[in-house]
Amino acid sequence: MAVTRAQVAAHAGVSPAVVSYVVNGGPRPVSARTRTRLRVEAAIAELDYRPNRIAAALRAATTHSIGLLTPSPTNPFFAELSATLMREFSARGKSLSVAVTDEDSDLELLHLRSFLDRQVDGVILTSAGSVVAMEELGPHSVPVLVVDRVGTMEVPAFSRLHVENTHGARLATEHLQQHGHEIIGCIAGPPTEKLVAERIQGWRQQQDGRDDDFDSLVEHGDFSAAGGHGAAHALLGPGSRRRASGRPAPTALFVTSDVQAFGVLLACQELGLRVPQDVAIVSFDGTELARFANPPLTSVRQPIEEIARVATEVLLARIADPALEPAHQTFKGTLVIGRSCGCDDRAEPAPDGLPAEHR
Repeated sequence: MAVTRAQVAAHAGVSPAVVSYVVNGGPRPVSARTRTRLRVEAAIAELDYRPNRIAAALRAATTHSIGLLTPSPTNPFFAELSATLMREFSARGKSLSVAVTDEDSDLELLHLRSFLDRQVDGVILTSAGSVVAMEELGPHSVPVLVVDRVGTMEVPAFSRLHVENTHGARLATEHLQQHGHEIIGCIAGPPTEKLVAERIQGWRQQQDGRDDDFDSLVEHGDFSAAGGHGAAHALLGPGSRRRASGRPAPTALFVTSDVQAFGVLLACQELGLRVPQDVAIVSFDGTELARFANPPLTSVRQPIEEIARVATEVLLARIADPALEPAHQTFKGTLVIGRSCGCDDRAEPAPDGLPAEHR
């Protein structure tokens, strides 16, 4: 059974309050050289007393913990983001509790209730569904930060950080155009996601009406390797809508996430299409895992380190001062060159003609 503060006090011949002063460094000072302090420290050592830090934190109205809700640990973008956030908060003396939702609304509610019951100091949400779930729980005082999938439901009380999706999609499509591709297809995420609509919009804008049947160049799938695999078969396979319309197949693909691109690569292999010789690919996210694909992916990298740093600063500032206005900040992605687009990934910088801001 755990040793209590009262037992330490009795062993040392002092009051429980004095034990608290020694353990917590106050509020009243107990000099390091007094007999009282030495007796208390000896009693702590002899009885192996371990203070209940959680209870102390709750008494002080802070737990020094943050709750993070993430859709999937198998998506390398969310895995990198979670790990980077954990390092940032840890460096500031805060712990990060991560809960995986698998895009399940019941799980989102369950984990959010758990975070609030444990009195976390702040919550980070990374999916539009979790924003809806947080709103369903009703009024709450905990600061909330939404990262990446801000969704169509923008809650004024929540801070928001995300990459400029339209800009990144245009950047990816432009790079494929510089390789000479005129018919560029799109493997997109779920059509209900706001960021998917923004990335499709950038892909279409960059092509500036070059094809009058954009709908036949887009296939949707989950943000997963399986989702990308199925969408690629639907777009490039013998039963594709594009083929049925008698129009030429795309020679290049913009894929809205790295994790989908892994499935696209497998689908191309199954269909007998070489990457990049037959189909060039540029994806979105720029995760570390993308460079280990075969061939290594060219991708628009989200500035994960910067996003995590700003997220930490924004959330901790609102925890310290709840009266602060919620922050809203966007970030620009940069192109990371691999070989899936037709470039030699050993060549730096990116091909000539790419605007300086895109390099």
